[in-house]
Order: sequence, then structure tokens, then C-alpha cells
Amino acid sequence: MNSKMARFLSAITLLVLLPASLLADALDYQNRGNRYEGVKPKPVSGYDVELISVLVDYQDPAPTLPDEVRLRFFLFKPTPVFLTVRELDYKHYYWMDKVQPTKPWEKGFGNGFVWQTDPVLRQLDKTMTLYDLGVLARMGREEPSADDQVAPVILYHREVPKMITAYLFTLKVNGDARLSCSFYRSDSQAPLAQQHFPKKVAGRPFTVRWDSQAAGEGAYKMIVEGFFLDTNEHFSQTVRFYHQPRVQ
Repeated sequence: MNSKMARFLSAITLLVLLPASLLADALDYQNRGNRYEGVKPKPVSGYDVELISVLVDYQDPAPTLPDEVRLRFFLFKPTPVFLTVRELDYKHYYWMDKVQPTKPWEKGFGNGFVWQTDPVLRQLDKTMTLYDLGVLARMGREEPSADDQVAPVILYHREVPKMITAYLFTLKVNGDARLSCSFYRSDSQAPLAQQHFPKKVAGRPFTVRWDSQAAGEGAYKMIVEGFFLDTNEHFSQTVRFYHQPRVQ
């Protein structure tokens, strides 16, 4: 092969590879003005139980990924909130955090955030749906703890529900485990509901639904307790949240 032909083939190869490289760089987790968003290496969790998402059980119909994604949540009083949006089940390692709201978080349901899907989400997967995503609004502190306080999030693109009748808690455990999830009013020792799971597989997300139709407004908690099947080591996790059934 002569030198001219070699240079020509090298140039063609560069032109083919360059767009893919530029797209990969564009999708990397980075500062996007009012948030950090993009593809981020899967975090290594050192926690026995990892809380992934706490959502209001509601779906705003969307056959395809909408142009914009919206979220809203209730606060009993003004407090710092740290938002994380991610896939419920890792496929593309999508991650969004460091959200900067247009105004400070406030008491009530006036806390929201909107972002466009074109820069990252639509580039990752044309078949992704809105409810492949989970959201965690951690209150008071950014880092997880064994006693977390969260604000359940309404994830939508057009309309919010008028009433909240159930919540979805998505978690995973770092080892095959037997566990139970119990729901309480914060001022009571008597469980309102309990769910038992003979075996949950390590690293696989699972969702616990709590029907709140019979629950009045107030502070509640979910307590996760169990043990790892290989070591018999006990673990527990408390998730505190406020139930405001009427969305205003």
C-alpha cells in the first residue's frame, strides 16, 4: 500500500470514529448549568442496604420519553434537599445530581425541577421510558445513613395527581438476604403494614409499595430489617418521610 492510500484510509477512519468519540464526551457526567448530568461509573456501595428511589405511586402517561421531565415534592418546612435521579436498574449508568433550583426549597408542594431529555437521556436509549428512572430527595444531608429522611417525589411530564394514595420505595441489598419492611406512624410502635421477603438477591433493585389511602397526614417511617443469608449478619435501615395526601 502506497503512502497516499494509507493517509487516505487513516483520514476516513478518523472521520468515522470522531463523531462517536464526541458523542461519548457529550454524554459524560458533567456540569450542565443547573445540574450535573450524564453517564457516570457505577458507584460502589459500602452500605448493607442502599436506598435508590422514593416516589409517589403515580404515572403521567407518556408512550415515549417526553421532551422535558418534571419532578415535585412536599416539604413540611424549608430544609436543604439533595436530589439524585438515576435508572432504577443500571443499564447506561445515567446519573443526575447537584441540582440548583430556581428558588430555595420551601414549605409545601411548591418545590420542583424541570430538565430536558435531549442532552443525555434520549441519546442513551430511544426506548427508555420516564418510569425507568428513580428519584431520591434526601433531606438535610447529601450522604446516605442508616436513618434517612426523604421527601417522596412526584415524577411527571405534564400533570400531577390531585391525591397521593401510595408510595414506591426502591432499594437493594449488598448480599443475598431475608428481610421485612414495616411502616409506622413516627409516633407509634404499632406497624400499619408489613411485607416479608424470604430472599432478595444481592445487587438487584426491588420496590416496596405502601398503600397510604387509610393514612392521615403526618410523619411516617419505613423500617427495613433482615439478615444476610451467607453470614447471618443483621442489618436495618430507617426511612423517614412526611405524608401529605392532597397535592396543592
